Amino acid sequence: MPQFTLAAIAARIGGLIEGADGALEIAGVRPLDEAREGDITLVTRPTQVPVLEQTRAAAAVAPIGLRTFGKPTVHVPEPRLAFAQLIEMFYCRRAREVTGVDPRAMVDPSARIGDDVNVAGGAYVARDAVIGDRVDIYPGVYLGEGVRVGDDSVVFANVAVYPGTVIGQRVRIHSGVVIGGDGFGYTQTPSGEHYKIPQVGGVEIGDDVEIGANTAIDRATLSVTRIGKGTKIDNLVQIAHNVTLGEHVCVVAQAGIAGSSRVGDHAVLAAAAGVIDHVTIGEGAQVAARAGVTRDVAPGISVGGTPAIPLHQAVRAYSMIQMLPELRRRLKELEERCARLEAELHTRRTQG
Repeated sequence: MPQFTLAAIAARIGGLIEGADGALEIAGVRPLDEAREGDITLVTRPTQVPVLEQTRAAAAVAPIGLRTFGKPTVHVPEPRLAFAQLIEMFYCRRAREVTGVDPRAMVDPSARIGDDVNVAGGAYVARDAVIGDRVDIYPGVYLGEGVRVGDDSVVFANVAVYPGTVIGQRVRIHSGVVIGGDGFGYTQTPSGEHYKIPQVGGVEIGDDVEIGANTAIDRATLSVTRIGKGTKIDNLVQIAHNVTLGEHVCVVAQAGIAGSSRVGDHAVLAAAAGVIDHVTIGEGAQVAARAGVTRDVAPGISVGGTPAIPLHQAVRAYSMIQMLPELRRRLKELEERCARLEAELHTRRTQG
């Protein structure tokens, strides 16, 4: 494993060193509770400083202004971003081995394969597919007819990419993903049978997208299901036909987006959020976990609950749920008191 000086680390993450000179050697990156001698770790809040003092860590990354009382520290404006860059620096710069096309892979003669490409045994590359430079295709991958995969992309094992799909550069697609399957589109016949609406559109994946394991992205009915550049999709996500995700969107595990909905740039859908069809979620909006979106969400708004409402209202509403049994009891008592009072008034009127 490579070692780096504190000066090299500070230069990489844009930080200022305190408590040591730049010659200090760092051998690894570990979480605070696992840090060992020679490691650099992350501290983000004052309550973690006593823990840092008890560790054997050689140094820490911390926000600007957070005092670490003598422990060599690199102060940065965005500590979590800096920590991610450190992990990349130490663990993600190994030389990539180029093995070419494995003889056990099935590659159609009409497919175009770029330079320094790896296609593992058991992969299938169909007619007229185009694979860019430095692409890695793992075992069991199916790339259908006319699929295009951009430079520096990685398609992990057992991914199915249906015909005509376009994948950008530096895209990472994890195992079990299905891209370009038919959208769930049916209409009923007069006799009540489900008649399939042909799904003949495509899917376009922008640059720098990452798609988590076992996610499904359906092809459009006629046009294109589109995933914007820089968007990150977690495991077990369903994206239906004709959906458009903007740039740098974040969709967390088990979320589902129904057909023809649109999600603006930088929006976030938290875990298990659901979006009905033909809804627009504005730029920078946030949908809380398990929320059900049934109407448009304005840009920059946070919503929660089902049906989704502004998040501050949803929090207040859900905080009252545990009070409902007591409120029901009190309401019943009030109803009984009102009934007694009404009976007494009726008696007085009749006797008067």
